[in-house]
Amino acid sequence: MMTKAGTTRTALLLAAAVAAACALSFRPIYEPDLWWHLAQGRETAAGRLVHTNVFNAFYGSYPQPYTPWLFDLGAYAAWRIGGGGAVQLAQAALLSLTLALTFLACRQRAIVSATIAVILLGWFVVEPRAIPRPHLVSFAGIAACALAIERARRSRSATPLVWMVPVVALWSNLHVECFLGVVFVTLFAACELIRASALSKREAFRALTIAGACALATMANPYGWGLTRYLIENRHVPQLLNIAELRPAYLPNYRAFFVYAALCAALLLWRARTSALWEIVVAIVFAALGVQFLRFTPLIFLVTAPVLAERLAWLVSRGVDGRALVATVLATGLVTARQPLTVFTRVEIGTRAVAPPQFFPAELGGIVRHAGLKGPVFNSMNLGGFLAWELYPDVRIFQDGRLQAVPPDHFLSTLRASRSIEEWEALMQRSGIDWAVISLPRPNELSGAGHFREPAWLVVFEDDAVRIVVRRGSALDRTARR
Repeated sequence: MMTKAGTTRTALLLAAAVAAACALSFRPIYEPDLWWHLAQGRETAAGRLVHTNVFNAFYGSYPQPYTPWLFDLGAYAAWRIGGGGAVQLAQAALLSLTLALTFLACRQRAIVSATIAVILLGWFVVEPRAIPRPHLVSFAGIAACALAIERARRSRSATPLVWMVPVVALWSNLHVECFLGVVFVTLFAACELIRASALSKREAFRALTIAGACALATMANPYGWGLTRYLIENRHVPQLLNIAELRPAYLPNYRAFFVYAALCAALLLWRARTSALWEIVVAIVFAALGVQFLRFTPLIFLVTAPVLAERLAWLVSRGVDGRALVATVLATGLVTARQPLTVFTRVEIGTRAVAPPQFFPAELGGIVRHAGLKGPVFNSMNLGGFLAWELYPDVRIFQDGRLQAVPPDHFLSTLRASRSIEEWEALMQRSGIDWAVISLPRPNELSGAGHFREPAWLVVFEDDAVRIVVRRGSALDRTARR
């Protein structure tokens, strides 16, 4: 039975996890992909599960083999209930769950002070990727895998891993990175079979069988094996486009990741003889993913937190003061933080927080409707989801961030056309584009910035965020003028 002091400490730690999650959630963010998640959620809520690129003017029948439909539906429901503030609250809940599960995983083998130290440093690793997107579900999913593995290790039985089968089945409807949960469990089971540290051969075989069941559970969604097809198609995206989240982790923004990875390597090497094979392999695999693709940087923290906590707990058992350890780690986190700590004291809640007007003008939909603009539109890539959310079905977009939802040639032809005004105009003529919405703060080869010029194009609206132009002499030109 838990004592009163134990209950109080648990409540305080839970409150701290919620506060840490809220600090990452109730702040201004720039996340253009949120809008097409909301638009897809609206379609699902209306009974039209998205299977093709319905928002696109030219590829409306192009297949979408997989979408995080359940996340999108949940995000849309949150928006309907409380707008941007409810979306932020949902993000805080997912991050709180992630931190709580990670805490429980660490406590399977480490004392509280060591656990807090690891989670403090991990908070700074997670911070750059704390944005309202489906990967928040995967943070919680990976943390659940870590907890199941720690319980299996502690009980010397594969039985706790059984819970991961329904978890992965649910997860497959929420985010494609459920496959990384399968990878995590499989690496643990396979390494235990090769060189046992906690499981017998029989239990390792059971664990590997459960990992196979988890792999099958990734098909427990309306798209079936479409998740696998989605992954195969997305694998080629970095060869075509320089997408931010598919870039390698870089300094200084991701220095907390590099510091955490270096600490992980040092602690594993320092007590290499006591390290299980699976601990080393998992750390290497997920560190490599984070180095290659910055979108995966938080995962190294989630999969190795219990291992690091155990090593730090050993230091405490040898005389290192637990409070000094926590203070040292906090100071390290502050030094490696992407942003000053004062940023997290500037709380902002509501729609303006998730739709900053310097990128997404609140009046844009009203302006477009008032001007009578409809039909196919060229749009900067980062505005595609916002226009789909605000204006579909009257307006169909040229492009958005769903890179696998159009043929690769669509982006390649746009990149080629951006080399000159003449090629650009020829592309717009072939596409039947008579108006465009251009992002001003984010100019690039896919934004159209600098290509819609007088006298062929007339500016009908402009502020600090966007410029709306129409082709002179077109039917839309006459409508907009009137």
